[in-house]
Amino acid sequence: MSTVRTALSALGLALSLALAAPAAGAADLLQAWEAAQARDPALAAARADRAAGQARADQADGLWRPTLEARASAGRATQETWIRGARFAAPGLGSMQEADFDTSITGGTRTEYGIRLRQPLIDPGRDAEAGRLRHAAARAEAAWTAARQQAALQVAERYFDVLLGERARAALEVQRQAVARLLGQARARYRIGDGSILDTHEAQARLGQVEALVRDADTQLEIARAAFQDITGLPAQALAPLRRDAPVLTAAPDEPLTDWLARVERAGPAVLESLEAAAMAQRQADRARAAMRPSLDLVGEAGRSRLTGSGAFGEASQTANQWTVGLELRIPLYSGGVSDARYREALAERDGARHRAAADRQRAALLARAAWLRLDAGAARIQALRQALEASAARRDATRLGVEEGERTTLDRLDAEREYAQAGLALDRALAALALDRLQLRALAGALDEAALESINQALGPEPSPTRSSTRP
Repeated sequence: MSTVRTALSALGLALSLALAAPAAGAADLLQAWEAAQARDPALAAARADRAAGQARADQADGLWRPTLEARASAGRATQETWIRGARFAAPGLGSMQEADFDTSITGGTRTEYGIRLRQPLIDPGRDAEAGRLRHAAARAEAAWTAARQQAALQVAERYFDVLLGERARAALEVQRQAVARLLGQARARYRIGDGSILDTHEAQARLGQVEALVRDADTQLEIARAAFQDITGLPAQALAPLRRDAPVLTAAPDEPLTDWLARVERAGPAVLESLEAAAMAQRQADRARAAMRPSLDLVGEAGRSRLTGSGAFGEASQTANQWTVGLELRIPLYSGGVSDARYREALAERDGARHRAAADRQRAALLARAAWLRLDAGAARIQALRQALEASAARRDATRLGVEEGERTTLDRLDAEREYAQAGLALDRALAALALDRLQLRALAGALDEAALESINQALGPEPSPTRSSTRP
């Protein structure tokens, strides 16, 4: 019996130390976020989309500026002209009525160059396109904010997935080692006739169950570590643990629910992004309608053309210089029904975008409400889980004493140790969930920044040393 007590006492001590031991030089949440900003491909893609959005704003500004283009051409050309009934006059030659002029150049060299300027004056389509581009730029900015919020939240989720996976794996490994020792002891007692074969079978069955759980925990932990390393590039084997006594985790929300809901609807990046998408759809509809409206441009052009060669009358050349300044009016008359169909399509897309924006607003408000309510009830829930952990510790200690006095079996002791470990894991999961709820609430309002991460980071660090009651034999 003394050997059994020693093994089970070692189980309690190892379990407490495995769940509480800090990692030297452990990476924390802020370091993980800093690394993710330089590595996360989704964040890099959002950064590129933001740059594209800024370019759209520049396009909108340039739509109403004048355009200037130069042109030049060269090639072979043939030109013949006949002028009949012309009036001809020249100094010293007098004038001549009914004069004829003929020119001929065959296969000559033609060169032409010029410059053209166009300044839009009235153009409903151009105005609608400029508005669409500005809303596209604003949407890209909102999407960038949303991507940063989501990336920070994802880093925290993967960080806590690793921590919880490590704690679950450590608890199961301690149980596995303890059950393996008990199985060996049960077999030894059976061989000398001091034990029952039933004890051996029970221990063997329990060992198989625990080993299956250990393998599953290994898989889940490996997945969590790979996900964390993918997004940060940091090793996932030495992360700062979550402290159970950190007051920031159970603090009540800093603002009333109505204030948070107003912030989400006013500045939530997901809400703003969908609103800008709806505004873009409206401007696209305006652009489709403008395709059926007239436009007016100021146009100026200057150029020179020259044709040289030979023809029916010998060597010849023609040179022309020209310039024009004026207004150009374009009036659409008929497009075969295409413009009207495009307008109806744009109106339908606008209505869909507006409905999606309303749905996104409702979804964000619901998520914010749920996160706030969980935070509001968090302190009471954590208190209940701490009481459950204390009750599990008391039951474990009583079961230890019962085993020593022969009133409880070793399997009863293992059950008590397992329930104590599960109570601790339930507390850890609840604390991690509260930390994520706090971050998610701020992310929904577009306020998840380094200061918010730092507040959660303060809850990371070594656990207090195990108490005597939790480690005594």
